[in-house]
Amino acid sequence: MKKEPSSLFIVFRNILCTTLALLVLFAAPTGWLYDLRAGEGTGQGQRPTRDVQRLRRQEDTETFFLNRIPATINGGELVACPLARLRDGAQAGVHTHHNSGVKRSVNVSEYINADYPLPLFQRLIQGFAGGYYNRYHLTELADGSWLCVYFDDYLALTGENHYPTGYVRYTTTEERRMLNQMAEDYDVNSAYVLDMYQHGKVNWMLDVLLRLAVWAAAAEIVLGIKKAVSKRGCLTRSE
Repeated sequence: MKKEPSSLFIVFRNILCTTLALLVLFAAPTGWLYDLRAGEGTGQGQRPTRDVQRLRRQEDTETFFLNRIPATINGGELVACPLARLRDGAQAGVHTHHNSGVKRSVNVSEYINADYPLPLFQRLIQGFAGGYYNRYHLTELADGSWLCVYFDDYLALTGENHYPTGYVRYTTTEERRMLNQMAEDYDVNSAYVLDMYQHGKVNWMLDVLLRLAVWAAAAEIVLGIKKAVSKRGCLTRSE
């Protein structure tokens, strides 16, 4: 007699499958795929060459900005900031679609703001949206000061010490507001950010299709394994 799985097991399985699906669709990092073709050089988001200088002191930040000097940072401690920004800025705004004849609109914000100090729950929310947003970080410089940096979030997740090429720019209003809060605890200049993200490398619509394709492929593999296990079970019982 075939033993049916318990209701509790089915509920747990469905929750696990749903969670994994949502992680693939919303949180799985895909930036590394686009960076495979970034190459080396002084372009923003590229792997740095010898022409790219390390920014080591806060007092040099303005010089790097005024002279458009390509820069990167040494690997070191990162402090997560309570602000994240869309990987593809074109995704920001109101998106309208029709569902069963009903018109629905979704407003996608360019930034996700959180409280400071960053609470664990809000940090998890930012992380869950990590497929579409990159979080800002502070990194400690050699002189003991801190610098705000922005790069593809997967680099922080993997502990990568070889950061890409970037350029110092003025902060936006949202960035400056966030840094002014953090300046109470860190010696950081709220006027500048080292932007090492290659803006434009990600098209959010194509990225969604990529995630759907990965999810569909994973689902097909799981179904194939399930059918194979069920078939083997039937053969075993028939013997």
